[in-house]
Amino acid sequence: MKAVATNPKTDKPLGFTVLRVPFFLEPEYPKGEDFEESNRDRLIRKWGGPAQFEAQKKRHRLKERGLEVGIQHFNLDRTASNTFASHRLVQWVTKTYGINKAEALYNELNHRHFEEGQKLNNRKMLCEAGEKVGLNSSDVETFLKSSDGTDNIVKAQQMLAAMQIHSIPTFIIGGSMVASGALHSAELEDIFRQIESSGEGAPQSVFQEALGIPDHVMEETMVFDGGSL
Repeated sequence: MKAVATNPKTDKPLGFTVLRVPFFLEPEYPKGEDFEESNRDRLIRKWGGPAQFEAQKKRHRLKERGLEVGIQHFNLDRTASNTFASHRLVQWVTKTYGINKAEALYNELNHRHFEEGQKLNNRKMLCEAGEKVGLNSSDVETFLKSSDGTDNIVKAQQMLAAMQIHSIPTFIIGGSMVASGALHSAELEDIFRQIESSGEGAPQSVFQEALGIPDHVMEETMVFDGGSL
């Protein structure tokens, strides 16, 4: 997105609005904060044993892909837990503070979990992450103690099931184009350049209504180095 937004090829540059749709890799995990397991154990179980897991690692090349975008280390032994609370928090921030604040929080949570190994179902950590990106930690805690936004996430899960989306990453672009799998950034840039060259944009959204995102939030565009386009 940044490459296209900050280096337009036409007189109608694209702006990008990103919605993070909740997806649960382990939907059966208990929601209680006490439950946790090692991500290494989770993946070995998922792929059917240590040998199968090692083969899958080689196919995914997650470490190499991370290095390409400046992520020096993925913590394989990070703490896995239910992610409902963190997803719900990101949705609340999106609706309340907009997509740029939500993306800042999303990036902070990714850093804390994937690199530092922190548990996403830890309320104290979620409050600290919110404060790190400029939110009031007491407001975050009050929200997390509520059930606000739960219905929206349930609706989004029903839509994902109806669309037969069973894995991530999956990108739904402009409400119609679906790209899935661990795409290289160059592949996404090609898609965005095609949209740019059409001169029509791709403003539709599949999940706005289900997630309860206000229209004014959908009009906000991502801010990259050099400003918002």
